[in-house]
Amino acid sequence: MSQQIDDAHVKAFGDGVMLLAQQRGSRFRNAVSIDTEIKAVRKSYDQIGSTTMTKRTTRHADTVYTDTPHSRRWVTPSPYDNADLIDKPDMVRTLNEFTNPYVRAFAAAAGRTIDDIIIAQFFATATTGQDAGSTAAFPTATHVVDSSGTATLTLLKLLQTREILESFEVEEEGDENKWFIALNALQRRFLLNTTEIKSSDYNTVKALVNGQIDEFLGLKFLKSERLLSTSDPYDRIPVWSKASMKLGISKDVSAEIDRLPTKRYSTQIFHSLDMGATRTDETGVVEIVCALS
Repeated sequence: MSQQIDDAHVKAFGDGVMLLAQQRGSRFRNAVSIDTEIKAVRKSYDQIGSTTMTKRTTRHADTVYTDTPHSRRWVTPSPYDNADLIDKPDMVRTLNEFTNPYVRAFAAAAGRTIDDIIIAQFFATATTGQDAGSTAAFPTATHVVDSSGTATLTLLKLLQTREILESFEVEEEGDENKWFIALNALQRRFLLNTTEIKSSDYNTVKALVNGQIDEFLGLKFLKSERLLSTSDPYDRIPVWSKASMKLGISKDVSAEIDRLPTKRYSTQIFHSLDMGATRTDETGVVEIVCALS
């Protein structure tokens, strides 16, 4: 049992159990491509690059063959779990039943863990090669907007991001090619405060309704306070095509509730998952570096 359970023992106040403010559930899981069939230490995804046609200049010439470019990207899942005990004497000394709140708190932690797994791979070095012996670095020379973080998030930066994705022919038609952007509260405030976003001439989706931006310039907005930052510090805002990020699942989130004889029949709440992620296509992910003021 958590050593802090004494705080809930019945004295002369309080009933009911509430979860303190926290992110509940994953916000990124449905914004990436998902593979639920990883049954090994790691799994590869074969990729085919672009080719070029050859112009015919004579009749009855020999066939010219193209060396079609192949590559391979790897996902290596890792196991995570969370557990706590509810002691039988503590159940007697409290007015509240803690099993369900513990399950909800652990489920919320699992959702945040999934987001952390995905976020860590936006700009990370990906594992490639026939036998996972090579790597692919994030293309900082072509896919970073304002690398020096000279400004907060602005409309110009969003337009520059669209320009990068469009110039590399990143598809945006269909659910699997949907474009996403994740913002923390600070950069959202800066963006909402820009003149262009406030203007109805630009704001075709009523971005200021309830203080939220839903979709703008073809980008679906997600909220997150778990995004990466630099040591400077600057915020690192990710923009990506759904097909350019992969979440590989060996074991989805599961929960077990057991009474343990070895712990004097305390109730154990246990959550676990086994997942990994990777960037599958460098051209479909952009980093926007944003100042904090």
